[in-house]
Amino acid sequence: MKLAVKQLIQKIYVSALVLAAVSAIGLNSFAAVSRSQSVAALEAISADYSLGLISLDDKVLLEVMAIRSPDKLPVKYQLDLDRQLFPGELRGATMKLVEIKIIWNELESATQQALSAALARPTASFSYDSPSGFFKLHYDTSGTNAVSAEDTNSDGIPDYVERCAAYCDSSYAKHILLGYLAAPSDGSLGGDSRYDIYFENSGFYGYAVPEGDGGEAWNDRYSYIVLNNNFVGFPANNDPEGQVAGAAKATAAHEYHHAVQFAYDISEPIWFMEFDATYMEDIVFDLTDDNYNYLPIFMNSPEISLMENSNHFYSCFIWGLYLAQKFDTSLMTAIWEGARFDGIFNTLSDTLLSRYGWTQDSAFADFVTWNYVTAVRNDNLHHEEGGEYPLIDIGNAHSFYPVPNQSTLNNPEGYGSEYVQFFPNGNVGKLTIEFDGSNSRDWAVYIVKSITVNDHVIEKLQVDAIKQTAGTIVYNFENYHSVALIGINISEFSPGTTFSYSAAIAIQRDVATSIVNPDTVIYSGDDKPYLFQVFNPAAFDDLYQISYWDDSGWIAADSIMRAIGLNSDTIFLVNVHPPQGTPLSNTSNLHFKAQSINDTTVSNEETLEVMTVLYKGDSNFDGSITILDLTYIVDFVFRGGAEPIPIKEAGDFNCDFSTNILDLTKTVDYIFRGGSLPPCNPY
Repeated sequence: MKLAVKQLIQKIYVSALVLAAVSAIGLNSFAAVSRSQSVAALEAISADYSLGLISLDDKVLLEVMAIRSPDKLPVKYQLDLDRQLFPGELRGATMKLVEIKIIWNELESATQQALSAALARPTASFSYDSPSGFFKLHYDTSGTNAVSAEDTNSDGIPDYVERCAAYCDSSYAKHILLGYLAAPSDGSLGGDSRYDIYFENSGFYGYAVPEGDGGEAWNDRYSYIVLNNNFVGFPANNDPEGQVAGAAKATAAHEYHHAVQFAYDISEPIWFMEFDATYMEDIVFDLTDDNYNYLPIFMNSPEISLMENSNHFYSCFIWGLYLAQKFDTSLMTAIWEGARFDGIFNTLSDTLLSRYGWTQDSAFADFVTWNYVTAVRNDNLHHEEGGEYPLIDIGNAHSFYPVPNQSTLNNPEGYGSEYVQFFPNGNVGKLTIEFDGSNSRDWAVYIVKSITVNDHVIEKLQVDAIKQTAGTIVYNFENYHSVALIGINISEFSPGTTFSYSAAIAIQRDVATSIVNPDTVIYSGDDKPYLFQVFNPAAFDDLYQISYWDDSGWIAADSIMRAIGLNSDTIFLVNVHPPQGTPLSNTSNLHFKAQSINDTTVSNEETLEVMTVLYKGDSNFDGSITILDLTYIVDFVFRGGAEPIPIKEAGDFNCDFSTNILDLTKTVDYIFRGGSLPPCNPY
């Protein structure tokens, strides 16, 4: 009991110290600090809060101090990290401030007053209106937060300020071009209605500070932005104007996009706001590629959810780029429009479906396949800059078979994935892959068949909706560089869970078939031979079952077995006989099938529809032209006998559209003198 009282007194004392220190923060009095100090402090503060050592009020007060004046922190938080900083940690200030704004009403009034003082807009000796007239940049040329005073054009404005103004203007212009709202007006704060930018000697690239209600019917906020006063020593980028310019450009695009997000809804999920702002860096300044610094965390851990609220979300900017490239940049604008009245996850789903007929699940699954074809696997058909992206992490790779049923190394979270590779390694035959996902999740499953290292065929597998299983066969596995199995957990926001898989290689049997004479007409009562060719394209002999039948009894159905050598064929003669008197225009489907005895899954079937047609010269309708037809036509022409059947035109041997003595003469020529068949018969 005494210990609890002591801890309570200690907390009250700490809170009082923190309140006093935060209230005393002045932006113009900061001492230079390392980036490591700010990041280390935020880590330590978060850890202490998780352990219950500090209150929520203490936490947010300390976080603002770590962002705005880390040298004023209590000694226990004045730390340096002994590890390399992840670039995303240098962008973490904005969302800390957004979180504080969202929970504002949960804080004590004294805390709110201290925070308001600590986050008050700084003062600066000079200001400069950007060429577009939208921004006012406030700066100093001396003191801790001073920008470089270099002024090569001698216009009285530091070059650094002019360049940053140009980067902000470019960001603003791009946003307007894409149809976004402008950042809300702050009225006359900062001296006039222009959007205010300040410079700070900071451990961060920069940050946007959300302030008051933007005045709309939705949850908008006006804000201001703080930019680093020199951008020296930040992670490398590819900007053609140099590292400092690249860091400044990326930050102008990133933080202004946060200000635009605040115009719609400040309370959208942090994971979305951060990947979206990082995506916008690429849209505004395509050549800078500062966001490449974040990619390793995404590509090394594809099992992590797209929606995780950690530094992982910066690396998810390629999800935004996928959506823009696969669909259109207007998609992202549209979902923010919808986010004024609904959650942005819902508006993305609704917009994808209404505009493009895609679900968000199917889009994410497709995106996961794009992430496989990067770096050396890039095929120039997917991510526009995929050749510059690192390779995705592979959970398992196999070169020896069979692969017994096993679980993945990692457990994909909702909107996370796992990749498994299979290499032929000299094996010949067909690769059978079986997938079995946890039944408590919905899964999407793809295979990527790589003909060469960067030539791919991507196939979506059909997943059993109840069992969450899928399977596929890759024929001629030896002809591929590799095959990848991709399992994707599409149960959004779900915890990680495993899937299992197995693989085996079997001797590959095969069969190819064709009908040599695919005639579609036949005479009633006639015998017509069809030639069914069966070819064995496999690399070894095989035994086949040959079957043939039809729908109307015109074939004497049969089934025989025949051995066929490798790369050899056999032709089977199948007689088709419509019974005598079968009416004209009757049809039947003829079926010819070859199936491997050793692997019954290997088979081919040919189907041909044939129809009975008139056989001119066959006056008695028995399917052939003989002396009986001569007798029949003599009776008809000279003795008043019955007309040829089934219709009178059956006796029109010479094809002149009448039946008379000339047809009798042609019949005699054919039967006794080797004459030709009627020229108008189909065969």
